[in-house]
Amino acid sequence: MVETTLLLCLQRAAEILLKLGDACSAYAMCLKAQPMLERLDDRWGATHVLKLRGRCCMEVGEHDLAQALLSEAVDRFDRMGRVVESASCRSLLATSYQCEGNYLAAVHVAKRARAERRAAPAPLGQRLDAVEASARLQLSRRLSGNGAIALSMAELDIASAILPTVDEVDSSEGPQAALVLDLKAKIARERGNSAARRTALAHMLALARRLCDPGTTGLAWLRSAQLQFEQRRFGAALSEARRAVRWLSQGLRSPKLPQAQRLVARILERTADSRGAYEAFCAALRHEATRASHSLSARLALLALHDKSEQQLRESEQTLAYAQRFSNVGYLVASVNHELNQPLASIRLLAETTMELATHGHVDEVHQNLRSMHQICGRLTDVTSKLAAFPVRENSPLQTLGLRAVVEEALALLQSRFAQTPCEVQGLREEVYAKAHEEQVLHVVVNLVNNAIDAMAVQDSRVIRFTCVAGISTLTLTISDNGPGIPSDIHGRLFHPFFSTKPAGQGLGLGLALSRDALRAMGGDLKARNGYSSGAFFDITLPHVPYP
Repeated sequence: MVETTLLLCLQRAAEILLKLGDACSAYAMCLKAQPMLERLDDRWGATHVLKLRGRCCMEVGEHDLAQALLSEAVDRFDRMGRVVESASCRSLLATSYQCEGNYLAAVHVAKRARAERRAAPAPLGQRLDAVEASARLQLSRRLSGNGAIALSMAELDIASAILPTVDEVDSSEGPQAALVLDLKAKIARERGNSAARRTALAHMLALARRLCDPGTTGLAWLRSAQLQFEQRRFGAALSEARRAVRWLSQGLRSPKLPQAQRLVARILERTADSRGAYEAFCAALRHEATRASHSLSARLALLALHDKSEQQLRESEQTLAYAQRFSNVGYLVASVNHELNQPLASIRLLAETTMELATHGHVDEVHQNLRSMHQICGRLTDVTSKLAAFPVRENSPLQTLGLRAVVEEALALLQSRFAQTPCEVQGLREEVYAKAHEEQVLHVVVNLVNNAIDAMAVQDSRVIRFTCVAGISTLTLTISDNGPGIPSDIHGRLFHPFFSTKPAGQGLGLGLALSRDALRAMGGDLKARNGYSSGAFFDITLPHVPYP
């Protein structure tokens, strides 16, 4: 109870600190909360904190780290079936790509997020619309700068269609509604539609007056001043620009304040007030320098926190891995002892019997015993060769491979088995790419399909299905069958070395253990579960390559 209360306090404190602009302190709170949530197996809470960490990184401009954290959060929410949370994370990820200037990726991710708009509540739905429209607007500007006017206008048309009309904007959403109106004004400006631009700005000013929010009000006056300046109404433009400066100055290191101050300087320069223009430019530069200094300090502090956390995590993982190795060695020694002692005892007994038979001249019986000893030695050789393959090489570089091609090659290798035990196989329809070792993934797939055939051997109808779900950073290849499934009493021992449900002599019980270790060495994993009605499902997780 105490730990739960502490976690709630840490999460809430992180959210409040982030709103106040203290991203480093918020990140520190997240680093304290996430390991506790992971230990309690609170998957939703841990993923929510992961999302908060991504937002903190975005706040200080560390977009590479933000994208890694948010991508992992998206994958986790997808696996949990949390559609709304996944869409929210994707919108943040799209914003991060946009801040970096990667507008194509921003549009792609924002479009995926907006596909879940119907399931999202109204405020989030409006934000998803705004994120995609903003990304398309930026992409349109880049296309226009590159001379692709037709493509640029097409992106503007899509952006305009995404957003609601001015009268349909939900003004109860406050600052979010103001950003939507600002986007509509920007799109109208790009399309040269002055009337639509004035209408959007009028609604924006009316909304700002109701909200009395310094940031929203300052932004509204800034946009209105820019319109007045473009229309060469310098007196009105100067008045409104100075209003924008006054309102934006009330915020904490407002990113729009230097823009407003520069506009004041340009207007004063056009009206021959050189001294006033100089002072306004200096104020803008001072504000930008202060903001850049704070941002750099916060970024360095956050990266230091992250590096310290990663070092502690690596030390913990090494300790756990060391303990796990001892556990595995103990289990392995016991298993090997069991596997080897029985054949060795049989060889010893046969040898003693053979010597006695040879003394009395029973040649046929001696030959029979020697043949039995040879067969037992063959089994021992099989055991030792399997043990030699137990270590997994972790240093060889990964390569990009197509899973559909790997699956087809595995099925081709198993043609003789399918001839003996016919099965209906439903392979992958589309190619999906992963970072892995092709030979090891091939062996894993062959092993899992072999196990599925064995499990369904006594059935009349046998079906093996391959499906793949690709996330942003990982993908999951699932191999399922319509067999009896995995009994609940053996599920926990399924990946133990030398554990097997097959009759003696038909398997050593190393296939699943070796397969999981190989996948983990590649940054993936192997998990087993039962289907809703019947059958066993094995999920292969691997690093995803979206654009090979």
